[in-house]
Amino acid sequence: MVKVGLVRCEGAMRICPGTSCFRAIREKTGSFAQYSDEEIEIIGMAPCGGCPGRDAVRQAAEMVRRGAEVIFLGTCMIKPIPSEPVCKYSAEIAEAIRKKTGVDVVMGTH
Repeated sequence: MVKVGLVRCEGAMRICPGTSCFRAIREKTGSFAQYSDEEIEIIGMAPCGGCPGRDAVRQAAEMVRRGAEVIFLGTCMIKPIPSEPVCKYSAEIAEAIRKKTGVDVVMGTH
């Protein structure tokens, strides 16, 4: 079993309920395809805190403290969506999460 945490774009969360992320987890598609032979447990899903990702590292660290073994940055932070541009901070956020927590960070969910 792999335990995952998700950090999503705060702006996107205003219009997106996360259904595509949850479908990718359930069907083990997109970035979750690498876990095709494993059960996936969701430890948490949190907003980034708004630009420039004010809460992303803190939220990810809390999910790791509660058992997450890998953190996923939502596709909403990697690709443009109707309400938000591509997050220009996603690479920095991912690196900061890696440094703080020591866990892998996957860019995108579905």
